[in-house]
Amino acid sequence: MFASLYLPDFPLQARLSRQPGWRWEAIGILEGFDENPGESSPKRTTPPKLVALTRAAAEAGALPGTTAAQAKARCGHLRVVPRSREDESAARGALLETAANIAADFEETAPGLVTIDLGPVRGIGKAGAAERLGHEWVAGFADRELNLQAGFGPNPDLAILAARLADPVHVFRGDPAAIRAQLAPLPLDLLDLPNDYRAILTLWGIGTLGEFTALPRDEIAERLGPGAGELWDQAAGSCHRLLQLVRPEKDYAVEVNLDYELTSLEPLMFLLRRSLETLLLQLESAYLATSELRLVLKFSDGSSSEQLVRIPDASRDLEQLFGLLHTRLGDKKFSRPIESYEFSATPARPGEQPFHLFETTLRDPNRFAETLAQVEALVGSENVGSPEPLDTHRPDAFAMREFDPDANAGEKREAASASLPALQGLPLRRFRPPLPIDLDTRRDPETGRLGPAEILTGQIRGRLRQLAGPWRLSGDWWESARHWRREEWDIQLEDGSLYRIACAWEVRGGEKVAVWYLEGVYG
Repeated sequence: MFASLYLPDFPLQARLSRQPGWRWEAIGILEGFDENPGESSPKRTTPPKLVALTRAAAEAGALPGTTAAQAKARCGHLRVVPRSREDESAARGALLETAANIAADFEETAPGLVTIDLGPVRGIGKAGAAERLGHEWVAGFADRELNLQAGFGPNPDLAILAARLADPVHVFRGDPAAIRAQLAPLPLDLLDLPNDYRAILTLWGIGTLGEFTALPRDEIAERLGPGAGELWDQAAGSCHRLLQLVRPEKDYAVEVNLDYELTSLEPLMFLLRRSLETLLLQLESAYLATSELRLVLKFSDGSSSEQLVRIPDASRDLEQLFGLLHTRLGDKKFSRPIESYEFSATPARPGEQPFHLFETTLRDPNRFAETLAQVEALVGSENVGSPEPLDTHRPDAFAMREFDPDANAGEKREAASASLPALQGLPLRRFRPPLPIDLDTRRDPETGRLGPAEILTGQIRGRLRQLAGPWRLSGDWWESARHWRREEWDIQLEDGSLYRIACAWEVRGGEKVAVWYLEGVYG
């Protein structure tokens, strides 16, 4: 036995539950939710239409599916209001809460419609039991200013049809032939027919479920498609399907209030290991792993500290995860006593990491993450990661971002697929960082500018045979603190070697001075 809880005109009922006085007024509900001030809503190309009307509005001549202007032309005193996301969420929560209290297996079939499997409910097959249960549900929703209709049937689709027919409770009982006889006089509009099916069946003169099921099922499916065969089964009361069960999301978290305040890491790690074991057992029972651990430490002065440990490859291996957590907390020093903590795990499916043929991946991403955390503890988090070039012409300008193997793999694939221009000339092997040098300068007689003449100190020395340049670069001129300027030269020494040198202006001793660097070597 199955049951359906149905709130007809769901957007209207949700609105009226908060404004019961509107029930006797001419009210029309406009499609599209009301938005908070300041929120941007997408622009519409067509005017919104009414999705539901109160009885007073319908009796005055207003029709659903028309625009607000068309409805007001028929009903001058019509009040048009948008749908309320908050009210509909509250009504939906009431339906799901009621269904969860009845049985564990139920589905949210549509907005305002819930279907429940009553198989585990004892005594539901006794005479009058379904009717009494349905009236109890109706009375409970009446206290919330919601008009519920309850339907019962031997399969989900029959229960849904019964709910739509209910006044306020309807039950389909009997053998298949008896149920088919009960369905025969019902109008065809009770089925959710697509518009093209509706037009064809209207042309054929089909208006009831009995007239529809009088047609051969196989020929209907052959002419109209497989969907028409499923509709025929619903009209005959012989459709059996599985419910798409609603399962509430479980919160994998623990909160521990300590009997004694902790001031050192060792007792805290002992307690965290026990909490981690509890979370992993819960995840294992649901065939899940974790992709993220979140720890919030609460101190005696009311402050808190949050630590986030991301797991590169979702896992539920206790030793591995505890090692990552211990590494992350190993360099932390707490100057205040810890009085409680919250520990949670983000569930994930194990083994969801994508695999690409001909691509080298990390053999053990979690062990690599632990090594990376140890390096961060030694040199600082700001010095560990992947270099990311900045959007500037300044040479070697970059920022460190968090290392992501998947992102790097994607960048490598894009770089490999991109067509590279043919190499011309000698390659430049750059020194990072550039090497400081001292050199003698001379003034160009034609331009009057100073230029390099001889390298005096550094890793290379000698007089310049030829030079090309300068190539001037500058940027961030609008910010005096970040403004930079430099000149680059390509030079050839007397021994024939080729180098690139650069002159940058830096502030030293309160004055801007020219500083020379060896940028790289050609060849």
